[in-house]
Amino acid sequence: MKDATYPFLKTPFYKHLEKDGNWSSVELCFGLLGIEPPVFEDDRGPEEFADSACFATDEDLIEAFQSSEKSIGRAEVMVGVLLDAAMELANIINTYKSEELKKCREELERSDLSEPERRREALETSAQLARLQDELDKNVRRTFKTWTVKLL
Repeated sequence: MKDATYPFLKTPFYKHLEKDGNWSSVELCFGLLGIEPPVFEDDRGPEEFADSACFATDEDLIEAFQSSEKSIGRAEVMVGVLLDAAMELANIINTYKSEELKKCREELERSDLSEPERRREALETSAQLARLQDELDKNVRRTFKTWTVKLL
């Protein structure tokens, strides 16, 4: 289903970007990552830029972007894909940290705690590890303005 705003969008998105001062903030974010920011120099849609290796057939590529038109559709797809990538990377980081904390807890459990001072330190470390894991078990939320409108 195509975005419900498309029939009302008269100025091509790439033209809008030419005068939108906020685009430099997007470019800065990519630059901070060492990634070349996307360039919108014409009204081509996302299918023109997608890596064909991501699709088994040309039909799959066309189907993937059938509801996204022109440069605005490309920008909309970018938002979704960047969010997917950020979520996946966050999960990978979270798993890594949780596994490392688990190793620390297991190491504490195997350690010699016969000395009172070592036992006290181990209990403090164990409590700290538990607090850290509790934080890692939480979800975070960031809110965005809606960038696609799909009405039935």
